[in-house]
Amino acid sequence: MNDAMYLNAFAMTEPEDDFYIYYPGWLNVWESHLYNQALKATAKRGWGFKRFGTSKAVYAREMVRKPDYIHYIEALEQAAESALQSLGAKERMLLLKSRTAFIYVDAWGESAIFENISSALHTSTIDTLPKNLLKKFAIKNVSCKMRGEKLSLIAAMRSAQDYLCWNTFDFVVVCAAWRAIPLLVFSEAALAGEAVNRRAQQVSGIHLSVERAGCFIFSRRAGGISVRCGNYHSWQDGAQTQRELYENASDIDLFAQAGPATNPMKPEQAVNILDLSTIFGSSGCLTPALSWEYLQQNVPRGTKIRTIVKDSFGGSAWFDSWIDMEKEGA
Repeated sequence: MNDAMYLNAFAMTEPEDDFYIYYPGWLNVWESHLYNQALKATAKRGWGFKRFGTSKAVYAREMVRKPDYIHYIEALEQAAESALQSLGAKERMLLLKSRTAFIYVDAWGESAIFENISSALHTSTIDTLPKNLLKKFAIKNVSCKMRGEKLSLIAAMRSAQDYLCWNTFDFVVVCAAWRAIPLLVFSEAALAGEAVNRRAQQVSGIHLSVERAGCFIFSRRAGGISVRCGNYHSWQDGAQTQRELYENASDIDLFAQAGPATNPMKPEQAVNILDLSTIFGSSGCLTPALSWEYLQQNVPRGTKIRTIVKDSFGGSAWFDSWIDMEKEGA
């Protein structure tokens, strides 16, 4: 496919800690209200969080609400360093000397207000651009930040695909991080749950939210995972979306969704659908990237995965990923 690009290297990191259950409290009335609304809308019994910077020295009920933000910033730098070092020496030097664009992905936008920050530099890192990463990748051309809630990573990938196919840049580095701020997580879940009307479903299980940071290096140079981004479909497309994403995808071996399937499917289709949030835990805008982890670790070469992400209003975006058979000896 002429518009496909290559994910030459990527790295993701998550907290090396346990899950902690969220408990609503009367000191945070609005947050507690959204928590209850989210549980009703998504038919779940509770919410577990794994966050960067949690400390057992903090009161248990405040542990998931007020973690130390510096660990979150360090995780993003660690992911960037791991992705860069996973390239060969020749490819690494080529990236640093080529036309390289940098895209910083964030689901929430300006979210430093939710952190206990006293440093203007750290506020700038979270709310605008992490300048230390611009230096790490020797970025001299375009750099930007993209916000798009669940679809922000795919939006950055679409931009990267256009940049590379138009030969505007040789490499595009996408760095992304997802902060599981309870107030925002509950608000988004309540909105998405109401959109698909899950209130009548049987209540079972709990949500698991995992903070993650990731770095993804794309180019048109063969190597790594082949990726092709598709179009966005609004909720109004209905049957057309169903046909394009599932029924007319004869070359797709496996479907991966960043959340439970909401559309009715044929039995043979449902067998080949992965719920990434159930397997790995939900990581907001970074959940779709977990399909690359699954592709590398759990399926044979040549398997083609279509990753589908639904926004909070019923629309869908997707991308295809595969590792070419002939790359096996590379």
